Amino acid sequence: MTDETEKKPEYDRVTNFPKLMQDIDGGVVANVLGLALSNVGRAVAAANKQGEVTIKLKLKPGGSSDNSFLDVIAGITVDEPKLNFGKKKEDFQYRSIAYVGKGGKLTYDRPKEDVNGQMAFDEPRKLKEVR
Repeated sequence: MTDETEKKPEYDRVTNFPKLMQDIDGGVVANVLGLALSNVGRAVAAANKQGEVTIKLKLKPGGSSDNSFLDVIAGITVDEPKLNFGKKKEDFQYRSIAYVGKGGKLTYDRPKEDVNGQMAFDEPRKLKEVR
């Protein structure tokens, strides 16, 4: 993206999925997904059979009174074909949190504005408008 597109308001409301996956659980989800893709790719090439990697993301209310954060449950299912017959199946599950910003943008770091774009506290006793 260029500097121009980064400044447009519509891009401020879109979740940066690769960054979110790298941030959640210190990058564990992204690393496990990368390893799963490599292992299944190798097994598919060797066995000449179909394999599958599935990621399922569940978003649940985080339980706070202001609804500014969500529980994120990342489930990864790996179906790796075996050379002669059968397959190896593994399931992984990771839980973390994500904060909801203006327009629904999910980040691992708490945004400076709430879901409704209200002003946020920058420092104690100092109120500043976030745009």
